[in-house]
Amino acid sequence: MSEQAPASPASAPSNAPAIWLTLIGTLAFIFIFPRALLRWFEPGSPWIPYVHLYGLGLVTFLIGIQIILKSRACQFGRGRDSFWFGVLIAGYVFFVAMHGIWILAALYLPFKGGN
Repeated sequence: MSEQAPASPASAPSNAPAIWLTLIGTLAFIFIFPRALLRWFEPGSPWIPYVHLYGLGLVTFLIGIQIILKSRACQFGRGRDSFWFGVLIAGYVFFVAMHGIWILAALYLPFKGGN
């Protein structure tokens, strides 16, 4: 009767390089992205905050989606997981579109206010 000892944590595969690369890449993006926006758009453009918000938001969102999928918290074909994954994606797209439409409306639709 020989029992096998459980594998030690040292022998388990490590995701440390992927985590460090993701962290360094994200930090580099956070540093470079706002500076690039200021070069791409003219000063005072209403699109700078929009692209900054949803650009950095997309990076954060995709990291979260990667964590959800790698931890198998969402498994396609299990219950309603596919539906809720679609809700996550559609929700992000919905808010990006609505915010963009709102900015376009503010820029190009006339407003007659006052008394």
